[in-house]
Amino acid sequence: MTEPLPVKTMIMAHTAEMLAVPHRVCRRDCRRKKRCRWHFKTTGEPCCLSQLTTEQRRLFDELYAVALDIRDNGGRMGLMYAWPDPAQRALQDAGVEIARNHIPAWDKRRFDAFRREREKLPPPRRPA
Repeated sequence: MTEPLPVKTMIMAHTAEMLAVPHRVCRRDCRRKKRCRWHFKTTGEPCCLSQLTTEQRRLFDELYAVALDIRDNGGRMGLMYAWPDPAQRALQDAGVEIARNHIPAWDKRRFDAFRREREKLPPPRRPA
C-alpha cells in the first residue's frame, strides 16, 4: 500500500482550482469566487474533495503528487519533468503552474530558471 500524500492545504486548493473543482462541486461561495475557500480544520483538506468520485479523487491525487514533486525537486539534479508522452506532459505542465505559486522566496530565482529551461524543450511527440 502506498503512503498517503502529505496535506499542504494551499497546494491542494490550487490543484482543485486547476481542475475546476470549485466551479463543479463546491459550496456556493467557492463557485462564486472560482476559488477553493473552505477546508476541514482537522485535516486541512479542501472540503470539496469529499464530493469527488473515486476516479476523480485518483486524478486529483495524481496531479497533486506531481505538483508536490515539482515544487520540491523541479530543476534539481537535472529533473526537467518533460516526458515525451503528451498526456504526461500536460499533467506536468499543470504541476509546474501549481508549484510555482508555492516556491519559497529564497528559491524563486532557481525555480524560474528551471521553468525557462523547461520551456525550451521540444514539444511532446504525438503517437504515430
